Amino acid sequence: MGKQQQIDATRTKPLTLETLREYGALADISPPAGRFDPNGTWKHTYQIWLVERGASGYLRLERSLSADGRSVGLSVEMSVVQATRAVYQTKVDLQCAPDALSTPRSWRIESMILDPKGQPIDVAKVAETATVKDGTIEVTTGKHTFVRKVPSVLTSNWSLFDVVQRLSGKETKPLGFALLEDLDLLKEGQRLSYWQTTKIELGGKAIPLCGYQQTGAGILPYQYWVDDPHRLLFAISGVRAYILDPNAQKRMEQSLKKAGPTLPSGKGRRKKG
Repeated sequence: MGKQQQIDATRTKPLTLETLREYGALADISPPAGRFDPNGTWKHTYQIWLVERGASGYLRLERSLSADGRSVGLSVEMSVVQATRAVYQTKVDLQCAPDALSTPRSWRIESMILDPKGQPIDVAKVAETATVKDGTIEVTTGKHTFVRKVPSVLTSNWSLFDVVQRLSGKETKPLGFALLEDLDLLKEGQRLSYWQTTKIELGGKAIPLCGYQQTGAGILPYQYWVDDPHRLLFAISGVRAYILDPNAQKRMEQSLKKAGPTLPSGKGRRKKG
C-alpha cells in the first residue's frame, strides 16, 4: 500500500473490472486453482481496494456447516487501514439459516482500532451479541439490551458473499430482501439478480465470469463476479472492491511495516477512534 494510502486525485472513474485493471489492482492477482464446492466448507481471503487509497486491507470469510445441516456458520475477519496508519478491525461469528439468503440468526461482533504499532486502543473497542427471532433482533452491548424490528426476509452484506456463489447463472430468479449492512444499518428494498457474463485475464489466463448485480435503496450498485466453479472472485461497487487474493493479509502487514507509523508515539491512545 504505502503511497496508495494517500488520496489519489487521478482516480476519477468508479471501480469496475476495467478500471481495477487500469489502476493496477489486478497486476499480480493469479486465478484460483483446485476444486470448489459453494455448498460445502470454504475459506476466502479478499484484498480490499478503495478508489481513493488503493489497496487498503483484507477481508477473510470462512464457511462451516453444523453437523445436522441446520445451520451455516460464517466467520468474518476484516481489517481496513486508515489514513493515519491505524487499522479498523472487525471480527464476527455469524450463524445463518441454510437458505437462499443465508439469513442471519445470531452473531457476536467485535470491532476495535489498532494503533500504528498494532496495539488495540482500549476506548475504541466495541462488542455485541444479537439474536434474530420473529421479526425482531435482540441486541446486547455490555450491560445494555434492546430490541429492534426488522423485515422477515433479511440478509447481511457478508452473507451475500455466500449467497452469490450458490446462484444458478442465467436461470437465477431475482431475490428481494432487506440488507443489514455490517449487521447494524438496515437498508430495505434490495434486489439481487443475474446481470451478464464476461471474461477477464488473470495470470495470463482468460477466466470466464458470471456477474450478478445488487441494487436498492441506500447503496451503490454492487457487482459480484463468480468463475465457472462458482467461486466469488470480485465484489465491486463504485468506491470499494473485494478482490480474491490469498496473500491480502500478508500484503497489508508488509506495507504497514514498510511505511511505519505516522502518529506520534502515545498520541494514538489519547484519541478516541
